[in-house]
Amino acid sequence: MTDSEREAMRARNEELRIQVDSMLETYEQQRRELADLHSRLASTTAEAWSSDNLVRVVSNVSGVPLEVHLVPEAFKRSTPEKLGRSIAEAAQAAARSATEQSQQAIAPIAELAGELPDLSDIVPGAPSIKDLVRSLLPEPAAEVQAPPPPMDEEEEDEYFRNRSYLDDGR
Repeated sequence: MTDSEREAMRARNEELRIQVDSMLETYEQQRRELADLHSRLASTTAEAWSSDNLVRVVSNVSGVPLEVHLVPEAFKRSTPEKLGRSIAEAAQAAARSATEQSQQAIAPIAELAGELPDLSDIVPGAPSIKDLVRSLLPEPAAEVQAPPPPMDEEEEDEYFRNRSYLDDGR
């Protein structure tokens, strides 16, 4: 091997080392940003009201209800069936809002990760940034079946007239 070939090889090695160092620096930055994002998402909540304004639900970023609040007159203005639908509606709206918030927070990091080759593609055994980003995204909410239509006034009267509070419905 001649001196010029050795110099060319050293130059290529130096170029490759600089490229790998740059990628490792980017990886470390992304890892720090992911850790920061994870802690911010852990404390993020979303709030939603039912369309009848009787129920307010606060959910975490995964869509799990943390608080359910009923207005004081909820039991006077609604039936148990309608109130149940209102609770479900508010919980689903809060879960959708939480999912949107988490996706907005993760989008810049996911975009940056998509532009670069994954570290695990270059360095065998290194963790995958793309897998880390995907693990932070919550699972998409399953489609919820529409609730049955509300009872009209006559059906509601019939419901209360023929129902015994002592009957457990079995």
